[in-house]
Amino acid sequence: MDFSNDTGFLKTTTLRSDLPSNSFVVPFYLTGSPANKTPKIRGRICRLVKPVTDILGRHNYPDSVNSILAEAMVVTSCLSTTFKLDGVITLQAKGQGPLKTLFCDVSSDGHMRAYAALEAQTLKTMPLSQETTLPVLMGDGYMAFTIEPNGPNQRYQGIVDLSGKTVSDAVISWFKNSEQVHTQFITMTEKRDGFWVAATLMIQKIADEGGSEDGLLSDERAFWQEANIFAQSVASEELLDPKLELETLLFRLFHELGVYIQPPRAIIDKCRCSNDKVETMLRSINKDELPNLVDENGELVVDCEFCKKRRVFSADLKIH
Repeated sequence: MDFSNDTGFLKTTTLRSDLPSNSFVVPFYLTGSPANKTPKIRGRICRLVKPVTDILGRHNYPDSVNSILAEAMVVTSCLSTTFKLDGVITLQAKGQGPLKTLFCDVSSDGHMRAYAALEAQTLKTMPLSQETTLPVLMGDGYMAFTIEPNGPNQRYQGIVDLSGKTVSDAVISWFKNSEQVHTQFITMTEKRDGFWVAATLMIQKIADEGGSEDGLLSDERAFWQEANIFAQSVASEELLDPKLELETLLFRLFHELGVYIQPPRAIIDKCRCSNDKVETMLRSINKDELPNLVDENGELVVDCEFCKKRRVFSADLKIH
């Protein structure tokens, strides 16, 4: 690769207008020292508040699921700026546990959507907390990463077994085993005062020629280890603080390692559903099957699993 629902949980929620709207991914590079201009490590830092809160607010998931889906959203947001991409990147996890599906995608212009599919009754019987891990909720399964470019370029998909305790652990495993790229994520989520904050700090070794069995020369390994130590020193009150500018935090963490910060990319909550897309989907269904989908009022009701917008069509597929 080239780098650079469950209706039992449906509810109506008013979107929050009082939350910080500055949800960004900030790309950066580490060169080894302020005097050096050659990047050795690429990085991304991302903090999401309003888009995560609004997306989760449309559903009535338990906080254990909210926390995992929030992590998926912030990690996917980072990945959307890591690949040279004009299109959409999707993170999708499937498991055998009560949390059946995690889904998030982010377009190259920063439009994000996400949802989870659950076994509501099973979850109600489980002792859950916000710290409940991914293996407990999903069990055995896999995570797929799909890149769908706009235009004629070929679609790419990578798949990895669900491993570790978090979404980030599975992503790190994918980079290591499928892409042979040293990668680290420090990801945190928190519910505070009725809203959610999700944040992640990613660093990734820039591949070059040569190296040892682990792909790193001795001086590269030392710098990678040093960058990891600096990254893991970030405190939760720093990474999750909506008032602390991400650029300020990067300089605080990495100023000794030659940090070069690039312009941020905004991430917003924006679904891509439309009347035309839903009508096209309905018209693709076998005509003999359509009568089975009509309700007692003679209507076809379609709820978007992402944004929960409801569309009502007549039996002859005219939208009301």
